[in-house]
Formats: sequence, structure tokens, C-alpha cells
Amino acid sequence: MSLKSNALKSYLAYLKPLLVFHHLSRPSLYTENTFYFHASGEQNRFVISLDDANPRFYLASADVNVPSLGSKFLDLLKKDLGNAYLIDLEPVNDDRVIRFSLTVINGVYKEEAHTLYLELIPHHANLILCEDDDTIIGAYRSGEMSDERPMLRGLHYLAPKKKPFTETNEPFDPVSYSISCLEEEKTLADRRKKDRFGWLFDALKKKAKLLERKLLALQSDKRAAEAHIEDGAKGDAIFMKYAELNNRMSSFDYEGLTVELDPSRSLSGNAQLYYRRAKKAKETLKLNEANQAQTEKDLSDVQAALLQLTSCDEEGLEELAKELDISPQKSPQKKKSGDWRGLSHDSIPFEVDLRSTKILFGKSAKQNDCLTFLLDTVKDHLWFHVNGATGSHVMIKKENPTDEEIRTACEIALLNSGENDGDIIYTLRKNVRKGNVMGLAIVKDGKTIHLKSIRPETRTLLAGAERMKL
Repeated sequence: MSLKSNALKSYLAYLKPLLVFHHLSRPSLYTENTFYFHASGEQNRFVISLDDANPRFYLASADVNVPSLGSKFLDLLKKDLGNAYLIDLEPVNDDRVIRFSLTVINGVYKEEAHTLYLELIPHHANLILCEDDDTIIGAYRSGEMSDERPMLRGLHYLAPKKKPFTETNEPFDPVSYSISCLEEEKTLADRRKKDRFGWLFDALKKKAKLLERKLLALQSDKRAAEAHIEDGAKGDAIFMKYAELNNRMSSFDYEGLTVELDPSRSLSGNAQLYYRRAKKAKETLKLNEANQAQTEKDLSDVQAALLQLTSCDEEGLEELAKELDISPQKSPQKKKSGDWRGLSHDSIPFEVDLRSTKILFGKSAKQNDCLTFLLDTVKDHLWFHVNGATGSHVMIKKENPTDEEIRTACEIALLNSGENDGDIIYTLRKNVRKGNVMGLAIVKDGKTIHLKSIRPETRTLLAGAERMKL
């Protein structure tokens, strides 16, 4: 929902009591075009998103504690608006431009007035920090001196000329608009992954494209080999009609088969050429089948790995990049333990559906590792494991699960460990951290449940388990 200037006035009237005379501090860069500020009011996160299609600003009730991305403009905001106090906010030129009037404490502990201009113009959204007299300190999009309206340091800020556009008389509800902004935060989280770990995704995508090209080449080789698979019969035909042929002939027919001849070769030479082609074709097809099967598996694994990376949380991606020893400046290297830390189709965990409640679990170290330490699972969901033995990591994908759901998760942990009774340790996912080998978990604040038997319905449920839908 894009804000028009008439709706903006209504929205500012709604935001003023919530923002004015409050502090805006600790600016951070969530995505390459989205800034977060800590607000001192009841809703403690103020968001400015300079999204090309839908630039917006809004308040949210929950802080997001993730590392900030970096930019030169963010450094300016940190320096000059580290703990700003908002005096007023108002529209400029009856347009989609907002002036934030701020008071800041400078380096010698004196108050200074600063102005922050937010231009909510689709595809040209901008954020400009100015001194009190509108001298530009810095801008998100600074532009060039040759631009019609450069936003370079030291120049005077000029508001954009308002362009005529059709205003609508549709009713505007600020609360509904704020809710729509919050609904976009899932998209923002996905965008942040790409902004922060795009090099990791790009490396996998590049690998997938190489494998796709290899498959096309193998398929072309297969077609070429199939065209010569019957060449042995042509060699036989030459010897069958040897007495009737001469080496000046360009072709002949034999039992419905047209056999072409190379006049520069002897009849025997033509036959040997056909035999060699047939032998090479058979060898090619034999190797091609194995190569194509392996390439298809490799491509499936890379695509599965990419899907799992897309479903990873940031902590998991950080850990993965560290283990692979790659970064935006370093190319990925295949490690002895397996490329992409073993991510493949085989590393996707399993799930069962217990009356619409999903219970997730791994059957191998790879799957356990992926489920617990990579996938974007909720940190406050319950995690289970057989106490003192190797086995499944199990999670209930639900807050406040029922006693029956907890028992079922415990039974799954036992069954996947080859046990029919025993102790199961459980805790919140946030209390589990990775050990020094794949799939190893270190648990704190764990509680224990003892089961003496496993119900038949759980065995039936487990038998119908499928790969987790990412």
C-alpha cells in the first residue's frame, strides 16, 4: 500500500503522539535499504524502509536483535543521531516528503538541531540528514553534482518539485496501514538474508547452473552416440556386399539400411570406421548413463541445499559460512568433510502431522544438524533427545504443546534411537548449542521424562513420516 500525500497527513497525525517528544537512538541497517531506530515510547522500534516499490515508515512493538549491516550513511546516522530527540514531524510542500525535526547532543555535549528528510517517492525514495539550516550532512542516495537535485555534503537541501498525480478519496486507516507494514516484515527478513549472505546463495546458484549446463552437454552427447549405435551393422553390410562394391561409390542399400561410403577410404577402411564409431557410441552411452545419473543427483542436492539455505536463520548461516571458511571476499572451497557441510536432499529432516501439529525430527547426524542448527525454527519451541545416547533431534512446531504431543515427541526420539523405553531430555530450542562434531548438541536447563512403553499409534504415525516441507 503506497502512501499518497492526503493519506500521509492522516498517518502523521496518528504517529505524532507516539513519536514526538521521544528519543530515537541506536540506528541500524537491517537490509541495504531499511533502517531501524530504537524508540523510547511504548512501541520501541521505528522503521524506515526505502523500498523502491513501497517506501514506508512505521512503528513496531518488538526490537530485532540482529547485527547491523554496514554503510557510510549509517555511520553518519550513528555519529549524528546516536541519541536524537524528536521535536516534530510534518509534511513538506504538501507532498510525500516528511521533515523530522530533531535535537542532538554534539561532541562537546551541547544541544544542536538537526533535520532528517524522508522522501517517500517510489523508485526515488531517499533519507537526507541536514543541519538546522538545511545544509546537507549526508544522504542515503547522494547522487552526482550533475543531477538536477544533488544531495552532496555541504549543499543546501531542496525539496523535490511536487508532480501532479491523481489523489484518491479512498478512506485511509492508519492502524490498518501499520498492520500492512508489519506483514511485510517476513519479506524484509528474506531480503536481509540476500543482502547479508547473497554471496553464499550466489555460489550455490552458480554451481547449479554449471550442473545444468553439464546435463545439457551429456544429453547432447547421448543423442550423438545414439545416432551411431547401429554403425556396426553398417560395417557388417560392407563385408556382406564386398564383392559388389567399389571404393568410388558414395553409398549403397542393404536390407533397408543405407550405408554411406567415404570414397577416399578403402572398403575395409570404411567398415573399420563404422566399427570404431559403434564401439565409441556404446562406450559413450555406458559412461553417459552413469555421468547423467550422478549429475542429476548433484543438481538435486545443490537445489536441496539452496532450499535449506533459504530456510536457514541468520545464526545458522553465520555458522555455516564459518565452517566452510567462505566470505564475500573468499571463494567457497570443497572441504574433506563434504561440500556445503553435507547439505543435500539427504540432509532435509522429516516431519509427521499429529492432528495438525507438526513434529520435526532427524534420522541422521546431517538431518539433526540441519534441523537444530540451520533451519529457521522457533527458538521457544520444545526440543527433545534421548538422554545419554545417540539418536534423533525432535522438535514440536508449536507453542505450549499438549501432554499428548510431548509424549509423542518423546516416543519418536526413543523409536529413532532403537529403544522402547528410557529417559528423554527436553528443553527450549534456544537452550541447545552445537557441539564440535556434526549433529552433536549441548543442552542446558534440560528436563527429563521417563517412558516405559511406546504406543502403537506412534509407531504407525512414524511409519508415515515424510521429508520436511521447506
